[in-house]
Amino acid sequence: MAAPTDIRCTCKVCTGIRVTIDQIFCVLDVYGWLLNSYVVDFFQDELWDKLPGSWRFALQDTPPREFGKWLSGDISCTRVWPLTLLALRQVANILQVNRDHEDPKSTLTCEFNKVITNNNDKICKTSRNDTFDKLYSQDKKFNNLFSKHIKKKKRYEIHEIAEVCAGCAYEASCKCIIDIGSGMGHLARILAFQYGLNVTCIEQDCILLQQARKWDQELLTSIRKHIPNFHQKRPQHFTAKLESSSLVESELVNRLKELFQNEFGLSETETEFGLIGLHPCGDLAPILLKFYSSRSEAKFICIVGCCYMKLTIQSETRELKGYPLSQYLLAHKNHLLTYTALEVACHAIEKYCDKLKNGNYEDLIVHTYRAALETILVKKNEKLRHSQFRNVKVSKGMTFEQYCSVATANFDAYLQPQESDINNLEINNLLNRWEQVIIFGSLRMMLAPLVETIVLYDRFLFLSEKSLTPTLKPVFDSRLSPRNLVLMSRKNN
Repeated sequence: MAAPTDIRCTCKVCTGIRVTIDQIFCVLDVYGWLLNSYVVDFFQDELWDKLPGSWRFALQDTPPREFGKWLSGDISCTRVWPLTLLALRQVANILQVNRDHEDPKSTLTCEFNKVITNNNDKICKTSRNDTFDKLYSQDKKFNNLFSKHIKKKKRYEIHEIAEVCAGCAYEASCKCIIDIGSGMGHLARILAFQYGLNVTCIEQDCILLQQARKWDQELLTSIRKHIPNFHQKRPQHFTAKLESSSLVESELVNRLKELFQNEFGLSETETEFGLIGLHPCGDLAPILLKFYSSRSEAKFICIVGCCYMKLTIQSETRELKGYPLSQYLLAHKNHLLTYTALEVACHAIEKYCDKLKNGNYEDLIVHTYRAALETILVKKNEKLRHSQFRNVKVSKGMTFEQYCSVATANFDAYLQPQESDINNLEINNLLNRWEQVIIFGSLRMMLAPLVETIVLYDRFLFLSEKSLTPTLKPVFDSRLSPRNLVLMSRKNN
């Protein structure tokens, strides 16, 4: 099937998104260096001294707790702040995508040929298994069946996204779901057993796939103890690596159609499907969008991206990479985003501010330890700059010496820091600047939502340019799930 012709939608939403992208890049032209800096180089590159003088003067004696309150918009902060810093915070708040899942105005939908609806009551009553709903309210043991093997955060995400995916399937009159990067199949089981959908899982890791099959059968057996006549078929799993080549897509679609017909007893006309992905990593999300846009059999898509730093940035070859996707950003004279900017965009500013306000600095002080260790190692050998260390979570009471010992445990003995390297006046002075390191990192976090906004708006415009009416909506509480925005699209029947 030929890809739809790219068009520039002139609706209010898409026009506003393009304007916002331009404005964000204007901000990044001035302050993007903050995002592009490595905090590990804080001492080596004297990053504090690169801040505007008025900022340094105001921030030098600002406790992280107070800065966290200010950053989160707490009006109780009475400190006099530099106007440029106030303006930057205000601009960042205005331009970033709305991440508030409780705000009814947070949903963005292309107004051209609008098809997505939000009739959740209708979705629940039509799609969900009524027997399940009764048992949920009456039998705690039955309720717990769907929580087994799932951590609290994942359980929350699956509950919320399953309803959204089932709603998309209902709106698209679609019986089949393809869960890409399905992992151990937690979401697939909910969609199959609770919502009665025919789910096929594609997972690259065969070990995860085997575990998913085991837990499918385990859950199905447990359900039948409560509902003896339960006959919903469990999800189907197979191993595959989804790639952007049209040949692979064609082969994959044929295999999927055969699977839906043979395993679920569907006719060929019933094998149209929806594509879903809960946090597909890096380039997988863009590949899914391209897959959806190029195949008529794909009736809807519902994805929540993550790991932006693993995106392949567009090269001069003009091949479709992970970013940018839209023709608008491809033509933009300044569309590049760095690894460090994309990495910081994967964190939740709301949760970060909570840590600052509550004085929970333990896991933030690790950045000071890492920057000080960098200084020690570079003195030993310039080639050790940006070396890979063991990941160390700084717990309360962990000393810098203990941190260095664990972080460099895999180094040759002669490269590991000695006591004289660690316990000296210069290093002690650096460690005493831990508040500056946290404040600098907080300034980067203030800009981080702008980077995520660009990535998500690029994907939104990609679908819009294909006349595939996108919707972008925060579904999760960002404090529980940092990547909380769901991108959806449904094709006209």
